Amino acid sequence: MVPKIADFGLSRCFKEMQSRDLTRKGGTIGYTAPEFFDRTEIRYRHSYRLDIYSLGVIIIEILTGKKGYHDVDKRLNPGMLKNDIMHAIWLSYQQLNPDIKRCVKYCSIFPKRSKLNKDELVHLWIAQGFIKTNCATEDMEDVAEGYVQELVPCSFLQPEEDDYSIKYITILDLLHDLLDKIVGRGYFRIENARSQRGIVWKGDVPRDVRHLFVQNYDGELITKKILALENLRTLIIYVVEKDTPVEEKVIESICNSLPKLRVLAVAFSREHHPITRPSKFSIPESISQLKHLCYLAFRTFKCTVILPSALAELHHIQLLDFGHHSQTSEFTTDNLTNLRYIMCKSVKCPNIGRLISLQALPCNTFTVRNVQGYEIKQLRDLNDLRGNLVINGLENVKGKEEALEANLGAKERITELMLEWDYDDDTRCSPEVEAEVLEGLCPPAKLETLMIEGYKGSRYPEWMVARRTCKIFTYISGVNWDLVLNLRLSLIFVG
Repeated sequence: MVPKIADFGLSRCFKEMQSRDLTRKGGTIGYTAPEFFDRTEIRYRHSYRLDIYSLGVIIIEILTGKKGYHDVDKRLNPGMLKNDIMHAIWLSYQQLNPDIKRCVKYCSIFPKRSKLNKDELVHLWIAQGFIKTNCATEDMEDVAEGYVQELVPCSFLQPEEDDYSIKYITILDLLHDLLDKIVGRGYFRIENARSQRGIVWKGDVPRDVRHLFVQNYDGELITKKILALENLRTLIIYVVEKDTPVEEKVIESICNSLPKLRVLAVAFSREHHPITRPSKFSIPESISQLKHLCYLAFRTFKCTVILPSALAELHHIQLLDFGHHSQTSEFTTDNLTNLRYIMCKSVKCPNIGRLISLQALPCNTFTVRNVQGYEIKQLRDLNDLRGNLVINGLENVKGKEEALEANLGAKERITELMLEWDYDDDTRCSPEVEAEVLEGLCPPAKLETLMIEGYKGSRYPEWMVARRTCKIFTYISGVNWDLVLNLRLSLIFVG
């Protein structure tokens, strides 16, 4: 019997036609032989002898149920082992692309073992300008995903996967130790514990800091220690304790005093309570002073966020995040052509079609209304939308030509589409008109899932018969069996 060893911790699930070559050393720390990290030249560095070491560690784990390398490590000089591993991490870090290095350095502002949402970290990297594309058609999120895929095999980032994709990541402790030594004064974190509420943090913040993390919201701390940091690019306030009000005057002071901010995030943590007080929160008009702002987050819970007219002056804004349980006042879309994400439960945003860089709609939903600024044609130029899309209120679309204005076929990154008609017969068009509308809503060719709810048209469209690329069609109500049997597609019927 010949044992075969493969470190599947290095393997990644790529999309179709996507690949990546990695030429640096990689391996899971603990399962890799210590001499692999040694600074001296060893003849057998890349021979089978290193594999025998890894095999032995695995066999010990199989036989004892314990991590085999724990016992092995006790036989080594702990200082030597740590120094050698640190040296290996340093060498790997030195080989990184300069843009990836900046992304790694940025991670140092978070405390050790922070569980970071990968997508949110990517949004922060993009907001800081760390993600570089090679051409106009290349997507920054895709480039950033490549960065993550390059950092995971080095063990720099520890992934937590969900449905074969990385959802959360943590920073390797030894990498964190290394970054604390090399990043300099530009990155800083204030870990003011909850027990210190009411007592101002006593440390000193470097005056030239650019990226700052604050563990707990403290208005007095912000006023005394942070407002003077004129070079600040990032201000992340991780936790706002339950029932602690966020004072509007403090936010206004931030806007007036820190004009170079690119990222302003309050209640950034997903693991703690969002902002609950006050129940109605107003973003100050002075937000317009933050001319370079790209990322604005005030994560609230069941609060109404009042947005100022000055929001339209934030020409570089890419992300607005007010929490998935909040609602906002109506705001204008003028000049916000770089806005990529709006995150909240409910938003009044007429003429959303002007936001041509949008990657996702609020709650992934667009509601067609018989009101100017909410017509289905608002979707026409939103061709960067990705993931899930729900279109409801389709009873308000009056014909095929109007439906064609949604331009669904051009939205190639949409993987799941739901089309909804209201069940109220008093608001509906005739079955023939509904059939024409569905004919005009031809989805992109690579759509994976299509769900249709409330449809009572007289027939199914030609594109549904011709398409063989969709994996699942889900039809929820109003089943016409004669029509369905003629489709000869994979269907799921619900209700």
